[in-house]
Amino acid sequence: MSGGSAIQVTRHGGEAHCWAMASRRPDARLAPYVIDYQGYREYAPAALRRLQAPFAGIPMIVTFGPAIDIINGDAPTVRATHQSFLAGLHDVHVVTEFRGEQRGFQVNFTLLGAYRLLRLTMSEIANRCVDLGDLLGAAAAQLSEQLHDAPDWPARFDLMDRFLLRRIAEGRAMAPDVAWALRGLEASHGARSIGSLTRALGCSRRHLIQRFHAQVGLSPKAVAGILRFARAVDGLGAADAQGWADLALSCGYSDQAHFSRDFRRYAGRTPSEFRAALLPAGGGVAG
Repeated sequence: MSGGSAIQVTRHGGEAHCWAMASRRPDARLAPYVIDYQGYREYAPAALRRLQAPFAGIPMIVTFGPAIDIINGDAPTVRATHQSFLAGLHDVHVVTEFRGEQRGFQVNFTLLGAYRLLRLTMSEIANRCVDLGDLLGAAAAQLSEQLHDAPDWPARFDLMDRFLLRRIAEGRAMAPDVAWALRGLEASHGARSIGSLTRALGCSRRHLIQRFHAQVGLSPKAVAGILRFARAVDGLGAADAQGWADLALSCGYSDQAHFSRDFRRYAGRTPSEFRAALLPAGGGVAG
């Protein structure tokens, strides 16, 4: 296959948690549809929790080992267990939990790509994690088995390329008006107003909101908020607490208080708490 890049492997070792992560760019033909690929293997003798904050993408997890618990961050008593699953677009955070060994493959789809892959009304899975078999049928179990049996990570990346190229070629493209409005929000990191989008499209706000719910999963306003928050998360590591006011303004927040409220809303913690929970070597955020 034409992945076009070498596999990069990152490792972290420790008594409480050790892991290895392999990554490679997807086939170039998948660029509009897939953000990235990650293969992983990790071990934690005690229960390990990770915070999964909202971002403007759709993650698909294919596990080769034990199931993963998914906990609603706003309602910690609400818990579900999944083997392989896909998470619809979220504007709330969740926490994943596992104990022992985990092995699997993660694909992060663009919002454009998820609609084309899944061929369903995206609001049906918004703020939900859904078993992959319920979405892909028998192809989900076959994919998991093939990835498990593949001899190495290069073979797994090639296999995923082939699977997605076939599936997306058979899919339904997002409507041009929705795709255009979505690109406008993404290019501005959520700063472009919904009014400017509807004026350019010559449609009502209600019409655009309905179209977004069907093909993206949430409203344009909700997507804009997620994009703004994701940009703030990306900038958090390079700014100290004294510089967060500048970071907030650069990300489109009216003030630092709004910035802090969004962290509490989307991550359930303050910016300081979020940064303090970052796991070493890019291992995510402790939950």
